[in-house]
Amino acid sequence: MACQFKSLMSYNHPDYRRTGFGPLVFSLLALSVLALAIYWLRLPPTGENPSRNASLVVYCAAGMRMPVEEAARLFEKEYGVEVRLDFGSSGELEGKLELERASNASRCDIYIPADFSFAERARSKGLTLERIPLAQFRLILAGRTPVGQGFESVTDLLDNGFSFGICDEKAGAGKKTREVLSLMGQWETVKAQAKVTFPRVTELAGAIQTSGNVQAGFIWDSTARQFGLTIFPIAGLKHNVSTISANIVATSSHPTWALRFARYLAASDKGAPFFKKHHFDPVRGDAWTLEPEIVFYCGGVNRDAVARALERFQEREGCIVKTQFAGCGTIVGSIQSGKLHPPDLFLTCDVSYMAMVQENFNVPANVSSTPICMLVRKGNPKGIDSLKDLLKPDIAIGTTDPQMSTLGALSHAMFEEFGIKKSIEKNQSIVVTAPTAHELILQMEGHGKLDVVLVYEANCQHLEESVETVAIDHPMAHATQNIAAARQTKYPHLMARLMSEMLSSRSRESFLNHGFKWEGPTPDP
Repeated sequence: MACQFKSLMSYNHPDYRRTGFGPLVFSLLALSVLALAIYWLRLPPTGENPSRNASLVVYCAAGMRMPVEEAARLFEKEYGVEVRLDFGSSGELEGKLELERASNASRCDIYIPADFSFAERARSKGLTLERIPLAQFRLILAGRTPVGQGFESVTDLLDNGFSFGICDEKAGAGKKTREVLSLMGQWETVKAQAKVTFPRVTELAGAIQTSGNVQAGFIWDSTARQFGLTIFPIAGLKHNVSTISANIVATSSHPTWALRFARYLAASDKGAPFFKKHHFDPVRGDAWTLEPEIVFYCGGVNRDAVARALERFQEREGCIVKTQFAGCGTIVGSIQSGKLHPPDLFLTCDVSYMAMVQENFNVPANVSSTPICMLVRKGNPKGIDSLKDLLKPDIAIGTTDPQMSTLGALSHAMFEEFGIKKSIEKNQSIVVTAPTAHELILQMEGHGKLDVVLVYEANCQHLEESVETVAIDHPMAHATQNIAAARQTKYPHLMARLMSEMLSSRSRESFLNHGFKWEGPTPDP
């Protein structure tokens, strides 16, 4: 399927670099590319198109039945996508996912367990991929009034001989009961004295509500309120919180629609009110739109390395990524001047530029690094072996603009450090200053005016045989790229997933293949 990756600037296509056209022709080509890019911005994303025949299967823990069911019916009405819900305990549903994978009979698209631990375990088994948080609730002790009105601790429950129930550990409430009470040193005693064990939290709540044999039980606070039960203020249970999440099944047949429904469930004006209505505490979700448009600013050096990751992300998420590749000086200057609002995501040429606008962004993550080198003619006819050789007579130098580009700023800072900047300026040795390394390389390859240009090593992976690189031995000849999401983005969870894609093993391979060193975390296999 064709990708709808939107680029506002395009400098480094291999075909352009081999044309040998002059600057004027290149400028005309660049304008043509820009015109096409503006046209492409109007095209729809490449995810699955709306279809009245689309269908999703959701495995959902029984305790979340009410909000998920109501949200699903509204989603069906709005988008014509059938949502079939299958309820059970979290562990039971996880087991079904495993059996389906083993038999190569994929059925489910989204798995919604009752606790974060189930989501983590499913992901570690490779059953699920993306995770979108939806809401939170707490484990509590609940019963019928006036039973247990004086309970202040689990010990009170045990010492007074009340009949109580627990959930099986395959259910989220049962697993949480074991975890919390184990920390309190009371799990084994509670397990031994429990009158009955239920497979689902709703069944235990129903028994407390209607049966004379079960007076209390450890259940979710939301379930207790749904069944009109009294919550007893047990001190040891006050601060435990469980997070509900929608997890996209790895073998989903409709991952784009699955992600859309998961985002719908989390959205403050869509699924969240249903969770609140049924006594859950909704997590702040992304702003809802079927096809989100996000703005991604990226230092030009990263362009080729990130292209495929952006294509994959846009196609899977069913979103539009509007990209701008430029020198980081240009990007940062525009943000600082107020001409540009902070993008949703910013991948720098060097960490120094993120520092200049850090107040607009969340904590960044390092991605990659690349040395700065000198690009000279094949055979190095001018004998340029170090920066000091740039002072030789009749050396024509090209750099990027230090005001617009990280590369230019670092290059001129090195000239200053080596004590050659004033001499270079006096000799007027810098005969070309371009916005980006890509343009410098085009001019170096296109005509014989230049003897040497300072570029990133990562820019030099697929050059013609007429040039070669010379390493620069200096601590400043090194740029580290980092990435961060804007603090005010409307899509914080979407940006977290895009960052995960940028730091994935596939992205790592792309950066390495384009001449970068990987500086990010060791990605999951």
